[in-house]
Amino acid sequence: MAPFSLEVTYSQISVFQSHLKDPFNDWTDAHVSQGFSWRPGSVSFRTLDVDGPASVVVEKGPTLDVSPSAIRVIQVPFHVPAGVDVEIGTLAGTVVVELEPGDYTVLFEHGRCHDSRMWCKFRFVPGTTAPRVVRRDEELSPGQDLLMDAQPAAP
Repeated sequence: MAPFSLEVTYSQISVFQSHLKDPFNDWTDAHVSQGFSWRPGSVSFRTLDVDGPASVVVEKGPTLDVSPSAIRVIQVPFHVPAGVDVEIGTLAGTVVVELEPGDYTVLFEHGRCHDSRMWCKFRFVPGTTAPRVVRRDEELSPGQDLLMDAQPAAP
């Protein structure tokens, strides 16, 4: 898939199953600290900036290798049901991503371009692994146990 740009709003960028009525997640203080808000079918990742443009790359790959330039890296499980589209986006807009049905690990890598704009890479790796904050910056302080029970954000 070709890279695309999204306008980040409210410090988050999300991956979700298109059929969800309320696809974006509510955030508690614990979610903010760990850098993501997850529930089945939807995960929102905390971005480096509250708002602004982000260059987005989506890959399907066999490995969970991490880019050395990533400031923040988080992996979470994600299920793609048969016949359901997946979207990546923000409240300002979304892009449909074509994926085969199945279980994946979503590897979210986040950093800054040379001009300080944000970039995000989402790699969908077949199979699932435990949720994990792989690399964190000073803004994140995940606890020992990651919170995996977000509620839908109110419309």
